[in-house]
Amino acid sequence: MRNCRLALLWFLLLPLLPACSLMPTQQQLPEAFPAEALQQARRQSAELHRLRKLDTPTPAQQQQIKQLHSGLRQFEQNTIRTASRLEKQNDWHGAGQVLKAATGVLPDNQALHSAQQQFSQRRKLREEQVRMELAIHRGEQLLQDAEAYQRLRQLQGPSVMTWLELKNFQRQCGSSVQALQDHGQKALQREHYALAQRALKVARRLYNHDPQQDDEQRKAIDHDLALANHRLRHSAPRTVRRPPKKKDNKRHVAELQQALDAGDLQSARQHLSRLRQESPESPQLQPLQSQFQAQLDIRVENAIKRGNDLYSQGEIERAVTVWRDAKALDPGNAELTTNIARAEKLLENLRALSAEPGTRR
Repeated sequence: MRNCRLALLWFLLLPLLPACSLMPTQQQLPEAFPAEALQQARRQSAELHRLRKLDTPTPAQQQQIKQLHSGLRQFEQNTIRTASRLEKQNDWHGAGQVLKAATGVLPDNQALHSAQQQFSQRRKLREEQVRMELAIHRGEQLLQDAEAYQRLRQLQGPSVMTWLELKNFQRQCGSSVQALQDHGQKALQREHYALAQRALKVARRLYNHDPQQDDEQRKAIDHDLALANHRLRHSAPRTVRRPPKKKDNKRHVAELQQALDAGDLQSARQHLSRLRQESPESPQLQPLQSQFQAQLDIRVENAIKRGNDLYSQGEIERAVTVWRDAKALDPGNAELTTNIARAEKLLENLRALSAEPGTRR
């Protein structure tokens, strides 16, 4: 009878329980990263692993290996791009979930591991910066409270604050001073001198409202604040007054525009650099620079897409050629560097597979 009553009570209370469950829920991914992509990558990885175990893969199986490599490569690129886009939108949690899920599917993928590690470092730095800004905000609020208490004492005398209120306020000041000092030292190590200066200035002002602070802490704050001020003075760009130069930059502008119209980005880059050095205040510089960058972005984007298409079709060497030509225009492009390295590694593996049967003979 007692068990029946307990069962009935549980049945009546069940609809009133919160929606959350004690059972672990499935990891939720952003809409920009569908779960189907994870399942497909998992299947492709398993099939590729199976084919790699073959001693002498047939030509059809070698072609299948190329296609699987291409599919996993596309999954890797989509993952990194999606995480980067979410990070730019300040959806740090979503970006972390995307990288974590993709790394779980492809645990041996070095590019995904590297992207996840770099993302973790950026998120940690961002979190430290936000926490430092919060600490500065709390310190500034305490300074406003101190000014308000001072006005009350001027109005009603020293007894306006009770002993308990005074001790609590001093305790908050001391805690804030310590937090700001710690944040300021970390900011100095990261060479964020402006943020360190701001935190240490607030800490120095709060120090005067906590008589229990020792003199050594004050000296340490003053030392760090002086260091931040010194770094800021020497890192600030010095404005040097130069006599106005009356140079005729029409020739450089015309040559740059002619190169852009012809699509010769290599020559355009040289003319743009010369114009930037000799006439940095030219009104034509910014529009021409924007025009050059737009053409460069389109050229590189088309080259990446063209190379990806060739890669997917098994034309690995032609894809590498396309990517290398684009990299000559944009040497610092990380995506091109990664594409070329991966394609060269795949070509090396395919040559090794093709050479194995002949070696065994």
